[in-house]
Amino acid sequence: MAEKKLFKFANRTESVMKPKDRSVRVKKIPNTEDLPPYYIRGIQADSKDEWWVSLALERIEAETGWTWKYQVPVYGGRSRGSGGNVVDFLIHTPGRWTILDPMGRYWHTGKNEDQSQMINVARRKNWILIAWFTDETPTRERTYTFLRDKLNV
Repeated sequence: MAEKKLFKFANRTESVMKPKDRSVRVKKIPNTEDLPPYYIRGIQADSKDEWWVSLALERIEAETGWTWKYQVPVYGGRSRGSGGNVVDFLIHTPGRWTILDPMGRYWHTGKNEDQSQMINVARRKNWILIAWFTDETPTRERTYTFLRDKLNV
């Protein structure tokens, strides 16, 4: 008959790993303003990046007086189907309108994405188009400085 082994608990001090740095143990408290849901002029935003763009535009509007709109339907918008579009941000800059199109790489790359849609809208409407991938503007402040530069503020 096989010999029975006696069960023994492991020594806890050996099995528990302790962090070397004290900051590892402390949980970082996030900026509560950066937690969803995000609202832009009463409309729920699709992303934090769009919300950051709206915060930057509020600052630019206060400095320049340029007005802007969010989620503007053109050529029928979403209700029209394949012919319509929705512009994320439309700014009334001196001389003509400017479209801001912040794009996340997950949603705006790949075989199903038609990146020429906003280019065609801008051409047909004779509007300026500023399109960029949101990983180029990873913070609120970077979004603001990026837009100030692109809008020549």
